[in-house]
Amino acid sequence: MTRNYDVDAIKSLKVEINQMDPVDLADRLQDMDPVSVALWLKLLDKDKAADTFAELDRETKRQLIDSYTDDAIRTLIQELDEDELVDTLQELPANMVRRLMDEFVTGDRRVIVNKLLGYPEDSVGAIMTVEFVSAKASAGMEHIYQRVMTSNLDGDKLEQIWITDDSLILLGYVFLADVLRYMDQPVEEMLRPLPRTVQATDDQEIVAKLAYRYDLSEIPVTDSEGRLIGTVPLEDAVDIMHEEYEEDLSNIHGIQESSDDVYLDRSIFAIAKDRTTWLIICLITATMTGFIIQRYESLLAASVALTAYIPMLMDSGGNAGSQSSTTVIRFLYTGDIGFSDTLQVMWKEVRVGFITGIILVIVNFIRMTLLGPETLPVKLTVSLTLLITVMLSKMVGGMLPLIAEKIHVDPTVMAGPIITTLVDTFALLIYFEVATHLINL
Repeated sequence: MTRNYDVDAIKSLKVEINQMDPVDLADRLQDMDPVSVALWLKLLDKDKAADTFAELDRETKRQLIDSYTDDAIRTLIQELDEDELVDTLQELPANMVRRLMDEFVTGDRRVIVNKLLGYPEDSVGAIMTVEFVSAKASAGMEHIYQRVMTSNLDGDKLEQIWITDDSLILLGYVFLADVLRYMDQPVEEMLRPLPRTVQATDDQEIVAKLAYRYDLSEIPVTDSEGRLIGTVPLEDAVDIMHEEYEEDLSNIHGIQESSDDVYLDRSIFAIAKDRTTWLIICLITATMTGFIIQRYESLLAASVALTAYIPMLMDSGGNAGSQSSTTVIRFLYTGDIGFSDTLQVMWKEVRVGFITGIILVIVNFIRMTLLGPETLPVKLTVSLTLLITVMLSKMVGGMLPLIAEKIHVDPTVMAGPIITTLVDTFALLIYFEVATHLINL
């Protein structure tokens, strides 16, 4: 009786999990023991099992492959797309990769996988898929239809059919729906031109930028002569956007933690190590502010009131610079501005800084008048320094990301600790120099 119940329960589970999305399945499997994970994957249809496996974290993948039989591994690898297989291999230890490649990846597929593995980790080539359907424009709609009908690719890879000329140079694409509806029309009538293509050696971030800018569902990858060698689906472009966002956020705040790590599972020493690097850099560079304060020690001793406004001036400058850098980085990402616009950006940010600085000066002057007993020279010193600091911070904050982009450094590296340190140094120098002249000390 119990045996029948178990069989019925397993059948019910099989129906239930085969209706789930692979992403949700992977989330469920992350919290299970290896035996249960293996059982669930065995109950899934082959395609869904492969898609679910591709969504698992690296440690779970490693444990599963360790526990699988050779036949189970062979079946899994056969069902994985080439790009999914490459992603998996990049996450596994070297000895396991050698075993899988030697025993289970053979023939033409081995050539393809080896080629994809040869691209740099963050390049377009490392994430592209080589599974697509293409046809020559001169062949006609009927030929394209036959190519689709005889293809063994999944439906999501057949939404766009790539069109080339007789020399295999990529011209554009046609939608499958248009092929079905307009069989009697010339291919050229249905052809949709490409706004841009990418090359396999380009940085993967370019794919995300193109998908966002042109609303592309697939981004074609071409060789140096314009021939199609692969595509990057929108789902991968979205993943890249997420990865780049997390990386940019980490750079801005000066941390180096990987998005692949599970926070609660990480050692506190590993987290501390990742976060300490930038703090040490800032600590060392901040010694400049200490030297500046020591240099003007007599000025501070003669007018103690100046000391109270140092944090406000430094914070205002740092915040103003971060605002500008964040805005510029956003428009760099969308392609609206580039290094050639540096002078225009600097001029614009200076004017923005003047307007916001004047407003801050008025508010701060009123605050100092109502709450503080400071003399007029002190008020003027603080106000003029605040205006100059905000203008300078806006200009520097807008300029540094553009320079970083030009020299192929991630602009977000400039958006956090570096801008703050530079602005703090400038703010103090300006403050004490203005005070020296206005207060006559």
